[in-house]
Amino acid sequence: MIGIIVLIGGPAVASAILFSTIFSSIDSMAAEIPSIQVVVPGSSDITLSQPGKYSVFYEYQSMVGNRIYSTGENIPGIQVNLVSKDTGDEIPLSGTSVNRTYTIGSRSGIGLFDFAIDQPGTYELSASYPAVQGQQQEQSPEIVLAVIHGSAVEKLFDSIMGTVAGALAIVFIPFVVGVAIIIITFIKRRKASARARSTA
Repeated sequence: MIGIIVLIGGPAVASAILFSTIFSSIDSMAAEIPSIQVVVPGSSDITLSQPGKYSVFYEYQSMVGNRIYSTGENIPGIQVNLVSKDTGDEIPLSGTSVNRTYTIGSRSGIGLFDFAIDQPGTYELSASYPAVQGQQQEQSPEIVLAVIHGSAVEKLFDSIMGTVAGALAIVFIPFVVGVAIIIITFIKRRKASARARSTA
């Protein structure tokens, strides 16, 4: 009975405690994501303080200022350009090399593009919906793009995977303990029964 209680109740209690802890830690991670959020279509000047690789995410669930954005998981057909304000050079964007998505707190994102810069500085990020020939231009929905440095992206996804792996490991421990109690009890009772028969 003890083994069954630990086997069933242990993971349930551990899950309740862990998931409440995980959600609070995920909320704190969301506040610490060093990202630049831009509302498009339109253009904005952004400051990229580190050289290296960056990723552009489409945040279909997001908050910018006091406004909440919920624009659906389907990636919109939008054209994005990035130009250095210092040199006037256009920064080439490539499709993201890894299919990355995240949901942290009130923010959910899908990877769109990767790019790299050699020098920190100010860059103009612009985005627009392509005009369809022969059709009247409709009101284009505003969406949120988030620009995150590669080191922050790796840290973000490592933190998520580490948190989930740790939670699964801790939840699994009571299950193993419960099974062990049942097996040990069964073996001991079987041995005791065998001794009782041999002495009878």
